[in-house]
Amino acid sequence: MTGKIDPPRYFWLWHLAALKVIDADFGPVPEAVPPQDVSAVRVQSAPVINSTLWDGIPKAGKVAATVALIDTGVSRAHPNLASRIDTDRSIDLTSHRYGAQTRAVRPEDGPYGREEKAAFFGNLSIEALGKMALAQHELDYLEAMVAEYRGSQGVIRRMLDAEETFAAHGTACAGLIVAEPATTDGTINPNANLLPYYGVDPFSKLISIRTSFEADPYQFIAAFLYAWACKAEVIVLPRGLPDPARAPLLPKNDLKAELETWRGRQAADLFARLEVKSDDARDPTGAQAGHLPDRPWKILQELILAISRKIPIVCAAGNDGESQLIYPAALAADNNGIIAVGAVTAEGFRSGYSNYGDALTVVAPSDDYEVYNRHQTRLDRSDPLLTMHDYTVGAARGVVFCGLDLVTTDLPGVFGYDSGAAPWSHVLPGRGNPGVGGGYYTAFGGTSGASCLVGGVLALAQRARKASGLAPLDGLALKALLRATSATAAVVAPGYRPLTRDTMNADDEDRLELEYFFGAGLPDARALVQAALAE
Repeated sequence: MTGKIDPPRYFWLWHLAALKVIDADFGPVPEAVPPQDVSAVRVQSAPVINSTLWDGIPKAGKVAATVALIDTGVSRAHPNLASRIDTDRSIDLTSHRYGAQTRAVRPEDGPYGREEKAAFFGNLSIEALGKMALAQHELDYLEAMVAEYRGSQGVIRRMLDAEETFAAHGTACAGLIVAEPATTDGTINPNANLLPYYGVDPFSKLISIRTSFEADPYQFIAAFLYAWACKAEVIVLPRGLPDPARAPLLPKNDLKAELETWRGRQAADLFARLEVKSDDARDPTGAQAGHLPDRPWKILQELILAISRKIPIVCAAGNDGESQLIYPAALAADNNGIIAVGAVTAEGFRSGYSNYGDALTVVAPSDDYEVYNRHQTRLDRSDPLLTMHDYTVGAARGVVFCGLDLVTTDLPGVFGYDSGAAPWSHVLPGRGNPGVGGGYYTAFGGTSGASCLVGGVLALAQRARKASGLAPLDGLALKALLRATSATAAVVAPGYRPLTRDTMNADDEDRLELEYFFGAGLPDARALVQAALAE
């Protein structure tokens, strides 16, 4: 392909087909996989959807799994999400340390709204989490914090909902997990601006736990404690945590080597001086006497590890293109239930931005990103500026750029990702989506999107067990089944090239094992549900 072919309308379901949530026929596969400079995505004809995994899961009593999403908040007014969000248990931890909820304004509340007290942590207990690797003073600190939260009171506010203006990322993530076609009195909503959109498990429920990007460990401790208290069956964290000691990525080995050369000595000296921290008590940013700045962050780490063994915690691997994962995805190991998710494209390659490395658990479909470095060149050949440059890409360095995005729910209006600037009929996945009728949908991606898809797959497995009268699986057991039912030999529909290594940060990376780039590989939702029911 020398240029991108716009996918047909229903290609916004391609990621569900890639995960085998739906059985879709994308047309015949060529006899041989093409070389790297040729697209391996079938976009010439609309797919035919034959069946779905949802139809095979018992619907006894309309049992739902509960997914806790720790992110920027979720629009509860979005037509595709309104019935899937557990409004009574969703909570905002950014504007009140003990939690806040927003309800619709009533005439009797007056022009400035009204606020009333509410207890959100009343049933909190950590006894069932077992022993954590904490010193006694750290354990005492955590137990005192739990006692305070258990007796605390948050607020319920009657005012305009901040999550309808600041929750674009969380709304996009929620759509990939649980969105369902918008309905009116049990029938499909006739609004032409709405898509019959489906998340991975449109029959489960989602608790939104809203947190900010401040480097405040206490809001994240509260978020995980709240998810635990709510007895969620899956926790999704589609972002990193700003732990000052654990979050920074390590410098690349080739850059560190350069700093040791004669010509790099001055830069090395500069970096060393920039890293000096002041111990002067007059420095408001310095550590103060009697203060243990790492204690709450260490407690948070041990809390995440302990909860993950009971409830799987799905984390984004990061969008830095590095051969190391962001925190806390980097904590993923065989002895915990943290699931680190990288991103792959329908072309079978790691997404250009996706982090990878030894801690990676699985990968899931997402969008792509152009790459220009000395190890590879990945070009969007549909970019009109491409003709302004003379790129000569050898077969060894060229990696095919994939034009398929994830499409998901968006905040309507100017606060959404795409602002509602154009009707759906003129915009399709692969070009980006400026929105529908006020911006109900957006193109999305990143390892955020990939991790949410895996969170939805785990929700399917937990819901299938509950509907069959079985207890939900703990984090260790469900993670083991996820790995066992994923495959590095898989293809990402509608593509037909198997998962393929690429060289990103070192000349010889393509000699490494597939697991280094893809973990256990691409999940198979159908196989996971069957394995979960047999467990």
